[in-house]
Amino acid sequence: MKTKYKYSDQVAIWLKKLGYTHCFFLSGGNIMHAQESFRTKFKCIPIIHEVAAGIATEYFNATSEKNKALALVTAGPGITNIITAIGGAYLESRELLVIGGQVKREDLSNSNLRQRGIQEIDGVKIAEPITNLSIRLDKTINFEKFKKLVEIPEGKRKGPIFIEIPLDIQGYPISKIDRDKVKTKNKKIINNIKKYKSKSKVIVNLLNKSKRPSILIGAGVSRETAIRLQNSLKKVGIPIMLTWNASDRMDSNSSNYFGRPNTWGQRYSNIIIQQSDMLLALGTRLGLQQSGFNWKEFVKNGDIIHVDIDLDEL
Repeated sequence: MKTKYKYSDQVAIWLKKLGYTHCFFLSGGNIMHAQESFRTKFKCIPIIHEVAAGIATEYFNATSEKNKALALVTAGPGITNIITAIGGAYLESRELLVIGGQVKREDLSNSNLRQRGIQEIDGVKIAEPITNLSIRLDKTINFEKFKKLVEIPEGKRKGPIFIEIPLDIQGYPISKIDRDKVKTKNKKIINNIKKYKSKSKVIVNLLNKSKRPSILIGAGVSRETAIRLQNSLKKVGIPIMLTWNASDRMDSNSSNYFGRPNTWGQRYSNIIIQQSDMLLALGTRLGLQQSGFNWKEFVKNGDIIHVDIDLDEL
């Protein structure tokens, strides 16, 4: 059955009901649903920096008698950029509602990793000390609960409110809300980490047995090390690729350099790495930007030797 609304549509309707008429925003992937919904209910004003969105919203609310504005920012740099405006509104006791995006709940690191989802950062914790309320909607809520979050109780000191809404909650079909409590099961990721007396010998043996090996070098390999090994890397008869942050670790004119495979990378690089029967990943955490969101399909028919300094990443 086709749904009439998604949750971001409902949030926009509720905000309009609560008197909001304007939205200052800067586009971002993690607010795609909210942005689409808000443009149908508010006068949306694009700006070039999130701090300007916060300040514009703050002074709009301080000077307007009939209308009310909110700020809409994406996850990661969106929230960090608007923090200065939130801090100012907090110190001056001014009204400022900030709706922030966040990665899908299944992509959240849940504090175990520094980052899992693309542009993921814990906006709630960052904003918490300088807001009246800082909260993430990990599940859909009804109007009465939403109203309590947005409205500052009479007699209470005014200040900023930050509501972070994960991307999958924004796009959640309204028709399912009553029968689905939107509970997320934590996926258990099984790490097959084996201890070898001589790891280097094991790696060499696997490389020798492989028919289509490839090497991916990340920024965990220092420039100094890469420069020192430059001649040796050129002589290795194996395709070598680089992550985005390690793009200066190898001469792109080298005969065995095969680009940067990732969601923004070259197609031929992604094809080569996906068809490998063994990948040696050095100094890269193999994040979702590198592996793609369907990470279980990454090098699906091959083995991965993952060398990283962070055990949680492994």
